[in-house]
Amino acid sequence: MSAWWFVFRKELRETLRDRRTLLVMLAVPVLLYPVLMVASEQLLLFGMRQLDEEAAPVAVLGDAPSDLLWILDSIPTLRVVPPPAVGGSAPRSTMEESIREALTEGSVAAVVVLEGPTDGFGSREVRVYYSDASDRSRRGRSELMGAVDLWGGRLLEERLRVQGLPRSFVVPVAVADTSLALPEEVGGYALGRMLPMLLIVITLLGTFYPAIDLAAGEKERGTLEALLTTPVPPGAVVTGKFVTVALVGVVAAALNLLSMLLTFRTGLFRLAAEAGMVAAIAPATVALIFLTLIPLAVLFGALFLGISVRTASFKEAQNSLTPVYMLVMIPALLPVFPGIDLTPLLAVTPVAGVALFFRDLMSGVADPLMGAVVLVSSGVYAVLALRFAARNFGREDVLFPASRAPRSRRRPRGLGPVAALVNASGSGIPGERAAAGFIAVVAVLFFYGGRPLQIGFGETGILLSEWLLLALPALLFVRVGRFDAYSTLRLGRPSPRALAGALALVLGCMPIAWGIAWLQSFLFPVPWELLEGLEELVTADSATRLAWLLALLALTPAVCEELVFRGVLLGGTTSLSPRRAILLNGLVFGAFHLSFETAIRFLPTAWLGVVIAYAVWRSGSLWAGVLIHFVNNGTVVILASTPALRDLFADPQAPPPWWTMPAAVAFLLVGYRILEDLPAPVDIRTAFDGGAEAPPPLDP
Repeated sequence: MSAWWFVFRKELRETLRDRRTLLVMLAVPVLLYPVLMVASEQLLLFGMRQLDEEAAPVAVLGDAPSDLLWILDSIPTLRVVPPPAVGGSAPRSTMEESIREALTEGSVAAVVVLEGPTDGFGSREVRVYYSDASDRSRRGRSELMGAVDLWGGRLLEERLRVQGLPRSFVVPVAVADTSLALPEEVGGYALGRMLPMLLIVITLLGTFYPAIDLAAGEKERGTLEALLTTPVPPGAVVTGKFVTVALVGVVAAALNLLSMLLTFRTGLFRLAAEAGMVAAIAPATVALIFLTLIPLAVLFGALFLGISVRTASFKEAQNSLTPVYMLVMIPALLPVFPGIDLTPLLAVTPVAGVALFFRDLMSGVADPLMGAVVLVSSGVYAVLALRFAARNFGREDVLFPASRAPRSRRRPRGLGPVAALVNASGSGIPGERAAAGFIAVVAVLFFYGGRPLQIGFGETGILLSEWLLLALPALLFVRVGRFDAYSTLRLGRPSPRALAGALALVLGCMPIAWGIAWLQSFLFPVPWELLEGLEELVTADSATRLAWLLALLALTPAVCEELVFRGVLLGGTTSLSPRRAILLNGLVFGAFHLSFETAIRFLPTAWLGVVIAYAVWRSGSLWAGVLIHFVNNGTVVILASTPALRDLFADPQAPPPWWTMPAAVAFLLVGYRILEDLPAPVDIRTAFDGGAEAPPPLDP
């Protein structure tokens, strides 16, 4: 029998002894969901009965005809009360203020105001005032509108009788709509909006606590070391633990699904039947859902194991995994929003593809091809997460933190409390945590401050947001943390060869970015209004205007954004491998340029960020990145301001000319070759922390 099987049995027994796991896996789905659903239904019905039993107080302002008053008095759910005191000649604003006070006090639920002619064949203006912030007022408005409609119908009947006209005269087209959806389809549609998120969250929660307990919990109890000293291969230990966590997650999700379906099928939830729903899912659909849950549970389990094993205690693991839990909630909510279809891009997006596939399965409109893409991509992500967990379990410094050099809790010598908070290690180069914290603060500042500045002050706001919310925080971060600015920001003078290589890279980068944007147009809708606004912003009609736009949109971002991303962020991630640091830099740079309107700028900007980060890392100088950034943005301004060239690039859905792709590849290869021929870049962290001087400027 395999070694991992013994580890699995041992971990499963210990997991089932954990009350938290049993509570999440068994008690919640089997007991809590039926109780919650039935209790919420009863509370909803009780509240609706309370509203129905109480007659809504309504008032009439104006010359009310007797037939309208008779209709209001004949409706048992309405009670006519004296209207608010309003002078006959009072302006509308005064009248509305008096009505608002009466609605707030609760003396009336709704008020109808009659204006216009009282005889003949004119139309009387009827305005109903109510409070949309009160359930009683909303119900009073609904009942009052029904009464007014009934009164209007009687007036119409009388006018038709006087003129000798049939009812069909005022109803030339009789429209009726009929839904042909079966009750099972309606139920599947409703379940498809609710159950996917619930299944994903329960699968996540089912793996959350077992993963923490089997990794950080065992480290805290001191039993992990004993397990690893047994004659069991480390791979078997990882496999046994991960299978346990994944099994718990799948079982928890399965029990939740079955419990909810049984609650609907037994008739305990009466609102579903009253709405014409039959909550039935075909056995084949349930089997497909379970099949898709397996790689998802593996993904969550392996990811949580890999993260929690890096922590030293149960509490620290909870704190580390909570952000992951919050991130999963965003794609899990996609089925709730209307108009989001399962596209190829979303199908390969972690969690999002699974959630939308579940929705389509329950609605009966699932595409087998998209389902296969979801299953395969989920399996790939699960394998990657397994490799991540296995790698962490194979690291001695992670498994046995006591073997690492102890971290001093004392403030680094010579640093004040604020500087020590920013520079906890006392190093001359920021670490990963310091750089990540800085990027988070800058993102919050730019999110809450940059957009209001740009909306309120236009082009001046763009200038202020770049210098005050990007460049200034970067310089203050280096100053307050007492980091070495020369090394952290890579302020050394680049060699002419480095600048030539950077220039070749940007000439090859721009057509590729154009091609990426064109390919994106097949997946994302083109935000025409946003593009028209950008075109108006970057277009110059004079030499003076062109110089201003180059300074505003090319030079300013080139300096300010490079200080943040290729300065502080790239300098703070030097402990990573160059490939990871460069890729991370590009992704963060692309995410920073996302907007509320669209995500279409992410991939082209991330590609640009990767190219700039590589050039800065290889040349050892921030100014190579400034050059690439300036040329890229400046080219856009010049193209938009040149009528002869503007039409060539006017359509964002048009593919780039074919000849630009070979030229782009050639320029990229030339730039790469030039930069690779430069002297090997100095590891600024090793050089600085090891006592060496900062790297000298790179001269030819």
